[in-house]
Amino acid sequence: MFVISFFDISGLLALAAGFLSFFSPCVLPLVPSYLVFISGITFDNYNELKTKKYRKVVLIHSVAFIAGFSFVFVSLGISSSILGNFLADYQEYIIKAGGVFLIAMGLFSLNILRIPFLNQEKLVRLEKKPIGMFGSFVIGATFSLGWTPCVGPALSSILIVASTTKRISDGIYLLSLYSLGLAVPFILSALLFDKLLYFLKRYGFVMRYSTKIMGGLLIVMGVFLATSYYTTLTLMLGQLFSF
Repeated sequence: MFVISFFDISGLLALAAGFLSFFSPCVLPLVPSYLVFISGITFDNYNELKTKKYRKVVLIHSVAFIAGFSFVFVSLGISSSILGNFLADYQEYIIKAGGVFLIAMGLFSLNILRIPFLNQEKLVRLEKKPIGMFGSFVIGATFSLGWTPCVGPALSSILIVASTTKRISDGIYLLSLYSLGLAVPFILSALLFDKLLYFLKRYGFVMRYSTKIMGGLLIVMGVFLATSYYTTLTLMLGQLFSF
């Protein structure tokens, strides 16, 4: 029986989590700096020389950057699936514990619960970018590990779901969708590089709402996992939209 991926609740949550992660307060404001750093193109010469050549340079390095963080995220998904299968006998307890953890992460995202160590921003600072496309790949991999407060709660939720899957391919699928959700707005930012600061200035307020939405999703998802209704809901939707 084939299930339409679009109606897969886990897949949709993974995609939404990646998208909302991009608009978090410690990711979105830094996107222009990353585009400048990985491509070597400054705002001055891009505005002065708006040619296909410069646009292509930014886009190509952005793709390498995305490949870097996607590689790390998918690797984490594989690890979660393997660990989940290894601890299959205790999966019921792991799911419930994961649900409680997600509720805590949701409350943290809404500033209701204080978790001091998550407020410590962990950045790996590079004085010089490694050379070429590989350099952009390395920066992307570094990016994926750097912002625990913003990316961590959303990423954790998808990794917990990945740990409940029976196949490693399911973990790859979920973390690929998470990476896609993060990648699409990043690519759009690269294409609109010369207008990016204007958009950030005018629409930067979305960061406040993205964090609140993510917090709400984490709490709802945590409740479903902790009460074992998540699996039931997934099966129901799978039957409803399958053929």
